[in-house]
Amino acid sequence: MIRRLLRHLLVDFLILVALLTASAVLPVATPWLVRNPTGAQVVFWLSPWVVAVWSIILRVMVESRFWRGRQSVEEWKARQGCWVWRHAKSTMWMFSALLFSYAFEFAVVLLVPPSPLAMHLFPIATWSPVAFTILWSAARG
Repeated sequence: MIRRLLRHLLVDFLILVALLTASAVLPVATPWLVRNPTGAQVVFWLSPWVVAVWSIILRVMVESRFWRGRQSVEEWKARQGCWVWRHAKSTMWMFSALLFSYAFEFAVVLLVPPSPLAMHLFPIATWSPVAFTILWSAARG
């Protein structure tokens, strides 16, 4: 029983490490990965998940204005409501970023013919939900 629990915890930890590593590396590597078909597929399938992670992190960090100190974060928490509601909104925001990132990727793949323009538009389309998150959070925070 305990052995199974430890195995599941180890698997969850390894998934977390892989996701955090991809979240740190993929934003920088995307312009180079889209230059060949295999790299473009990696970007196509993994980037929306990384976008979701960055979207939730940046939403909370920008809206709460954590760099202004604890008081700013406490005021943000009070404006946002109870703990459950804050986390429900954050989860909704994260899955919206995931879905919009996939939708924008599909739009580029289906509507833009293969060309150098498509190669440059693809990362922009993939990461646009993160830019929207930053702008929205800055305007609301």
